[in-house]
Amino acid sequence: MRGNVFEHSHKAHRMGRLMRQFLQIGLWMVVYLLPMTLVAQGVLFRGKVESENGPLPGATVYIKAIDTGGVTDSLGNFSMVVKPGSYQVSISFTGFRPIERVVQLIKSEYITFRLEEQSQQLEEVVIQERAPDHNVTSLDVGITRLSMATIKQLPTFMGEADVMKTILTLPGVTSIGEGTSNVNVRGGSADQNLILIDGAPVFNPSHLMGLLSIFNPDLLQDLSFYRAGIPPKYGERVSSVIDFSIRNPDQQRWNFQAGLGLVSNKISVEGPIIPGRLSILGGIRISFPDYLFKISGVSSIQNTKANFIDYTAKVAYSMSMRNKINLTLYRSIDRFRPSGDSLTYLDINASTSLSTWATQTATLSWISTITEGIQSTTSVLYSDYSSEVSATQEENAFEMNSNLTYTAIKSHFDFETSGRHKLNSGFAVIQYRVRPGSLMPGSDISSVNPLELPASQGYEAALYLGDEITLKNFSFLAGLRLSGFFETGPGTVYNYSPGSPKTPGHIQDTTSYPYGAIISKYGGLEPRFVANYQLKTSSALKLSYNRSRQYIQQITNTTSSMPTDRWQISNTYIKPTVADQVSVGYFQNLLDNRLEASVEVFGKLIQNVPDYKDGANLLLNPVIETAVLQGIGKVGGLELQVKKVKGKWTGWFNYTLSRSMVKVDSEHKEERINGGQWYLSNFDRLHQLNLVGTYSKSRKLSFSFNFTYSSGRPVTYPEDKYYIGNIYVPNFTSRNNDRIPDYHRLDLALNYNPEGKKYPKLKSTWSFSVYNVYARKNAYSVFFKPNNQTLYQYSKTVDAYKLSIFGTVIPSVSYVLKIQPSAAR
Repeated sequence: MRGNVFEHSHKAHRMGRLMRQFLQIGLWMVVYLLPMTLVAQGVLFRGKVESENGPLPGATVYIKAIDTGGVTDSLGNFSMVVKPGSYQVSISFTGFRPIERVVQLIKSEYITFRLEEQSQQLEEVVIQERAPDHNVTSLDVGITRLSMATIKQLPTFMGEADVMKTILTLPGVTSIGEGTSNVNVRGGSADQNLILIDGAPVFNPSHLMGLLSIFNPDLLQDLSFYRAGIPPKYGERVSSVIDFSIRNPDQQRWNFQAGLGLVSNKISVEGPIIPGRLSILGGIRISFPDYLFKISGVSSIQNTKANFIDYTAKVAYSMSMRNKINLTLYRSIDRFRPSGDSLTYLDINASTSLSTWATQTATLSWISTITEGIQSTTSVLYSDYSSEVSATQEENAFEMNSNLTYTAIKSHFDFETSGRHKLNSGFAVIQYRVRPGSLMPGSDISSVNPLELPASQGYEAALYLGDEITLKNFSFLAGLRLSGFFETGPGTVYNYSPGSPKTPGHIQDTTSYPYGAIISKYGGLEPRFVANYQLKTSSALKLSYNRSRQYIQQITNTTSSMPTDRWQISNTYIKPTVADQVSVGYFQNLLDNRLEASVEVFGKLIQNVPDYKDGANLLLNPVIETAVLQGIGKVGGLELQVKKVKGKWTGWFNYTLSRSMVKVDSEHKEERINGGQWYLSNFDRLHQLNLVGTYSKSRKLSFSFNFTYSSGRPVTYPEDKYYIGNIYVPNFTSRNNDRIPDYHRLDLALNYNPEGKKYPKLKSTWSFSVYNVYARKNAYSVFFKPNNQTLYQYSKTVDAYKLSIFGTVIPSVSYVLKIQPSAAR
């Protein structure tokens, strides 16, 4: 009998092993052999579009006879599979003279196309470098792509173009108020946005406590913003993806650029070390705006100290026609010290503490054309974010630190199988290391007791496959992403009494895990689907669905993110956030593709939405699960957008109607919010409207404006007040029961580009902006303070106060000089 049991067990083991091998072979055939088989159905047409200065990313390559085309990648390369024959190929790029060339494609070919700059005045300013009918023919749903040329034309704050502020002019995007670089997308929190710089994530995009973003606009190529229709290669967050790319260095000539502004000063240089093979790009930006506080006229902030510096560098090396290596490095450091009494008038315990936060990223990418029709990009990524708050008063001196480190390897494969069929696949392995915080005395006589929270670490792994198919009037992308997360030791898990709420008083015992042991694990499938059905040549219906999982969250109980806010990976008690989103849209082009219109309806369901107990203490809390609650969320809305992309007047109008709600319920009263009923999320904005316009009078002169309006965000007001011990205390009964006043603002800008005939290699730009033209005092927050100064009970009050960040007109000016010598020989 034992022999039979052993024999059956051995057979089952062999069967299981054979099944695993079969699945591995099947996956290998799908990922590798299938695309190579499909490639064989045609010839591969590959090539490069460039100018005398180097590659042109985003150039359009189009074959009208077979209605097939595409755009070049970041290196100016393109590829497509077509049937053998003779074709007329059209190549175009904004600012360059388009060309048409007849090519004979009897066998696979590689052809380089060179475009010349247009010397005459441009007829139009194009918002996006793409095909004219891209709005209706593409699979873009809830996706916006913007070039830096467009962003730099818009009004600026303090003379500095800001990509994150530009994102705020797009549909479905809001912020908690002025003075922040964080954005909230379709009712989500700021930490639910995956912000990438050449593939490496950024965990705090803010300079100067949010006045500016950390991205140097002079070094960026463009940005891709996904709030729906997210491709399967992206994961890690549940609201949006904001993908910034640093432009590739000029391979033919050296360029120097310098800029002066009220807030920042900058300089950059790029050029070839080995022309056509090795080139570099580097830039530095520095700011010391202390003088602005001194001349502000507000005595409470005149002694405020603030400064930042950031560095960006990129090295591009072409090993061969098929293999290229790019290295991108970024680092920024901020320091902020408020005046000693800058917050005392708000009755907040302030001191002359110094806040310091730093971000550094590194991306090493190998781009390889493996064979005809198959290209791979393998990247090693590193990102580190650290923050520190310190005070130097001898008796109360302290240093408080936290740190988050992200390390990953990612590989992505593109398979050009035919003109109407594309496959992509890849994998990612990510490590998170989190030091949530430590507090140390800053002097020998300090009264501060040392405290250090234990570090945590976890691993995220993902495997994905996508298939994009284009038919006559119908195209779709079907993708599947499988992700998993493992929290690993060393670590300690607190065990709470069964049937009791999670509070420090209900801790029963602890469980310790050694190094490398799996403490908790999560994961699952993340399906992605996008479809486009063209009703006519100028209109289309689009549908998208995506599920995303987020295994790391920012722990904060304020609407505005602070540098000291703590990051937390998923663990035994804090589960990953999971979101499912559906978007349906109608897209229409008018007036020979001069106008693009769209209306999208979206709905989103979110599991494990984090929120916090009333009065929760999150800073240096060793049992964070006792303060964090998780519930469900729902977001729904409508986005209407109209864009004018050709002519002297260009710009866009959008309106968003949306609702974002949360429900946190539990069997324990202590773990409910608003009695377990639905309530408005912190980022709910019912109405949002943006109007952006640019008038290009000539190549030298352009004007632009930006008007924005949004409903006030939710806020918690006291329902009444009660009397205790001769003082009145405000009584807060429900969360987010009212709203701050509505927000609206108008900005204006003028850009002047003098053309120097005497020095044609020198190009300069003057930018003049006026922020908040009619000086509206928009409310950042509304808070209440008891007034108990009087001796008489009947005259004691609870007074309301409105805090405005920029309550006046803010003019600015900046100057940029670019030196462009002759091309290297």
